Amino acid sequence: MSLESFINLDGGEGMSEAAFEAFKQRMKAASAQIAAIKKEEKKQKKKEDELIKILLKFIKTSHKKELVLLISRCIEQNIPANFILSVILLGNEDIQKEIGGYLMLKASANDEKSLTFFGEEDQTLPLKLKIEIDHWIKNMLSQAQESPQKLIKTSYEVKDEEKIIKSIIIQLLCFVLRDFLEQNKVDEPYEKLYNFSEFVLKGILNKTEEFLDNQKLIRD
Repeated sequence: MSLESFINLDGGEGMSEAAFEAFKQRMKAASAQIAAIKKEEKKQKKKEDELIKILLKFIKTSHKKELVLLISRCIEQNIPANFILSVILLGNEDIQKEIGGYLMLKASANDEKSLTFFGEEDQTLPLKLKIEIDHWIKNMLSQAQESPQKLIKTSYEVKDEEKIIKSIIIQLLCFVLRDFLEQNKVDEPYEKLYNFSEFVLKGILNKTEEFLDNQKLIRD
C-alpha cells in the first residue's frame, strides 16, 4: 500500500479534517507501538547480555570439556542464551544455583500426576527421574517462547534443500540428558538418547512456531 493510498490522497482530493484526525490517531498509535517494541528489545538485550555472562563463567569453570565445547558452538551459532541455559540446567547444580529461580519453572506438587511426556505405563525410568526430565522439557519450552523469533531463526539449517534442526543443538540436549542419567546410575544407548533429544527439540520448535503464529493472529 502506498503512502498516498494509506492517507487517502490517491484520488487527488484534499483530506477532510475528520480523516486527517483519524490519520493522526493511527500514526500516534503506530509510534507508541514502535516505542514499546524498542523498549522491549532493549530489555531483552540487557537480559541476554547477563545470561551470556553466566554462560561464559560456566565455560571457564566447568570441568566438563565436551559440554563446554557444545555450549561454545551453540553460542557461536547465536542460539539464545536463555534457551542454552534452560538445556544445561538438568543435572548441573552450579548453574541452578547461579541463576536461582530466574529461568526455572517452579516445581508443582502435582508434577507426579501431570507427566506430559511419559505415560503411566512407561517403566523405562524411575518416577523421580521422569518427573525431573518432564519438568526440564517444560522449562525449555517456556524459555523457547521468551525469544521465539531468534530461536527459530538460529535453530535450523538447510541441507539438500530441506530445513533441518542443527545437529549441535540436538547434541547439547543429548549430552546433558546422558550426563544426568549417568549421575543417577542409568545407562542408555547414545543413539536412543540422540533420537529422544531430536524428538523433544522438534516438539519444542513446533510449539514455538505455533506460539508465534498465534501471536501474529492476536496482533492482526
